[in-house]
Amino acid sequence: MIEPAEHLVVDCDWHYADTFEQVAPYMPEPWKTKFRNSGWDSTGVNQGLSAFFPTSTGNRSNYGKIDREFSEYPQGGDDKADVVEGMEFLDVDATLQISHLILAMGGVTADDRRVESFIKGYIDYMLAEVLDPDAGIYGLAPLPYHDIDASMDVLDRIEDEETFKGVVMVTAGASPPLGNRKYDPIYERCEALGLPVVYHTGGSGLDDYVRAGYEEMIETHTLGFLESNMSQIVSVACQGVPEKFPDLDIVFMESGVTYLPGLISRLDEEYLKRAEEAPLLEAPPGDYISDFYFGTQPLEESARPDLLEICFDMLGTEHLLYASDYPHWDYDSPSIITDLPMLDDEQRKDILGRNAAEVFDL
Repeated sequence: MIEPAEHLVVDCDWHYADTFEQVAPYMPEPWKTKFRNSGWDSTGVNQGLSAFFPTSTGNRSNYGKIDREFSEYPQGGDDKADVVEGMEFLDVDATLQISHLILAMGGVTADDRRVESFIKGYIDYMLAEVLDPDAGIYGLAPLPYHDIDASMDVLDRIEDEETFKGVVMVTAGASPPLGNRKYDPIYERCEALGLPVVYHTGGSGLDDYVRAGYEEMIETHTLGFLESNMSQIVSVACQGVPEKFPDLDIVFMESGVTYLPGLISRLDEEYLKRAEEAPLLEAPPGDYISDFYFGTQPLEESARPDLLEICFDMLGTEHLLYASDYPHWDYDSPSIITDLPMLDDEQRKDILGRNAAEVFDL
């Protein structure tokens, strides 16, 4: 447990720059042998997302904010020491680690066990070599949600592991959408285990809604990450996941906050006209969405202050969680919260760490 602190900072979205070379020894066969024999060190195989999962438009490695002298990301990987040094750099007390490579899982359409095998190897690798509560390094376990039995295996694996504080469902590429009853066994088990479900957008599927594809990352990143999360917010709310699993904490990461007032208003307007199409709901869907938690990154700091204030008022600062998205090119340091003029000191402390400590039982 984290000791109470005057200025506790918990980063709810820290990406561990995992590599296949690190994870492969922990993967089940035949994937272990496939990756061991792929010749990373002799051929210089790229360790990025596209080495394993399909890629998407644009170069997301462009325009990094820092030169990370203590890591080889994006072409190489992290180890525990890199995480500790990065935490000192950002001055955070605790992190929730999310696999960097798994963010592209939605691009896999082959009928194989690639995603499941990678996730199981990643979990065992992180348990053995990285996660450490004494250092404030915790994990969020990815779920291969397309396969319910495999997801249950993952939940069995982490059930008694105190270092895993929640699960991740990558929102890009989910079919059917994640409010579908197919996923109810996952939500029921997570609720019973007290594990929050973190919905995290990802790179795969960015071009799916524009079939010809955008040309640059600025286009896909503006809409793709946002669209992936919005589609799941609408599905989860309208299909009654919060009604069916009232004790399940629901968290959305990596789409900022300024879109939420418009989405909630539009969805509630539709509900007033078509409430019979959401029969499980006891209130407008916006009421449920306002009870979800939202990571702040990428916070739209260039927005008008009064717009941000409306967003924060609508959601309530008790439902906002500081997230950096470190080490990705558009990460946010804690100062993005401390510099907001519309917040008082207690609200800053809530967003920076106290909310997360409660949601994730830190």
